[in-house]
Amino acid sequence: MKHCVKPADRFFTALTKHWDRKAGEGSLRKIGRKSLFVLLALLLVIGCFSGMCPVSAAGSADLKIYQDTIYYTVSAMHEVTIKSARSAVTEAVIPAELDGCPVTEIGEYAFKDCTRLKRVVLPDTIRRIGEFAFKDCSRLTELSIPDTVSEIGWGIVQGTSWLENQTSDFVSAGQGILLAYTGTEKDVTVPDTVRAVGGYAFDGCTTVETVQLPSSLRSIDAFAFSNCINLRQVQIANGLESIGEYAFHWCVSLEQIELPDSVKNVGGHGFSYCRSLRKVRLSQAMTQISNTLFQGCSSLTEIELPENIKTIYNYAFDGCAALQKIVLPAAVEEIGASAFSGCGSLEQLVILNPACRIYDTEQTVSSSTCINGFANSTAEIYARKYSRQFRPIDRQRGDMDGDGSLDTSDLFLLLYLCACRGAGVQTNPTSVELYCADYNADGKIDNLDVYDLMMHLAKVGAGLAEK
Repeated sequence: MKHCVKPADRFFTALTKHWDRKAGEGSLRKIGRKSLFVLLALLLVIGCFSGMCPVSAAGSADLKIYQDTIYYTVSAMHEVTIKSARSAVTEAVIPAELDGCPVTEIGEYAFKDCTRLKRVVLPDTIRRIGEFAFKDCSRLTELSIPDTVSEIGWGIVQGTSWLENQTSDFVSAGQGILLAYTGTEKDVTVPDTVRAVGGYAFDGCTTVETVQLPSSLRSIDAFAFSNCINLRQVQIANGLESIGEYAFHWCVSLEQIELPDSVKNVGGHGFSYCRSLRKVRLSQAMTQISNTLFQGCSSLTEIELPENIKTIYNYAFDGCAALQKIVLPAAVEEIGASAFSGCGSLEQLVILNPACRIYDTEQTVSSSTCINGFANSTAEIYARKYSRQFRPIDRQRGDMDGDGSLDTSDLFLLLYLCACRGAGVQTNPTSVELYCADYNADGKIDNLDVYDLMMHLAKVGAGLAEK
């Protein structure tokens, strides 16, 4: 590959040679390079005011034009990206190099809505094609994508004649990237040549009920299976590493999902509004629950989080109306805004990190939820501030003084609390003290708790029970 030479450098070199020929050797050095650039800038300004300064389609000085129809930029790494095209373009045969630099990328929306475009040929230097690059090019019938392409954005061929003319059920391009599924089968087995299910590949396929994915698969891109309203089951083989945002959004018939431990991340809205989803098995390699990941999953009753989860992002479980219990591992450092809002059946939210940051609004945790956590933790502080029921996980019932054992001191404090409550004396016990005072766990604090604790201590004293 030739060395990439900047246009300004070529112009300066040519002008230097011309100056030396006209004015004699050494004259340019007397003027100086800086002075020459000032002179050139003045000439350019004069040229612009004379109507000679070229203007790109986007009005940006960084854009350059190829064959008067295609606009491109050269990056600091000396790589060319095709950015846009005139709407009148009918054919785009992209060269391997422009300005001596390799053409490596077709930018997002680059040819979108070029309705006269019929033919596109891309060079082997292309590595990436951005989302919707050829979307709605309705007359596009010939498209050549080389095997060197390793990344393709979502929906690049939506609305093209090229896609409509494909005869295979599985339309792939580049390095095993599935662009679209055009079949009508209920039970679909994706070929083992597929490395990535591209964005929108199955979007809106109402006939698909089950999908089996191959072990060769490494990624499921954004919106890949969104709106597959009859999809009930997806079998994912070990090897998958990532699932993009909205990947299974609104798959309202999906009943369960099991992610292998090879999956490292799942994008926001990944399973949002999967209203039939009841069972979920997450990957142990995941470290976060993304924004709105399970929002609107109204049938989800219980989910076990991996031990390495650090963040529960905003609205992660919002609207999971059937969710009954969830344990946040000790690694969880932060709970985002409205993470558990709308979880009307959530009876137990266990927070094992005493210093976990909880977004400070009343909507973060549903009002009916009982928060379980350590005494004096951020969980207890949040529960106390927003009048949520709180249960300590580091104190046993009856341990009124919090010394870790049951003895006559606890009996005295319990008896005193019951006496004050019976006499109408204001005592303002903490939620932890109330939890400990309800020794028999019947939801009430009364003389039965005193009696039961006294009987326990008597049995301990007689050697009939353990302390």
